[in-house]
Amino acid sequence: MKELFKQWLINQDSPFINSCGVECILSKVDDRLNIINANEEETETLIEWRNAFLQDVSVFIA
Repeated sequence: MKELFKQWLINQDSPFINSCGVECILSKVDDRLNIINANEEETETLIEWRNAFLQDVSVFIA
């Protein structure tokens, strides 16, 4: 799941994601996309990205 999330982040082609660094973002989630080692602000952003990713994946699978 984490590898799919990585590809999704890259595909967003977002200046904000690029400035944060995909690997840095991925260091804040485990293999099941549970948020780890993130402060409150990072957690809020990660939740938004994770939810958008899961919604995209759900649409793709359905």
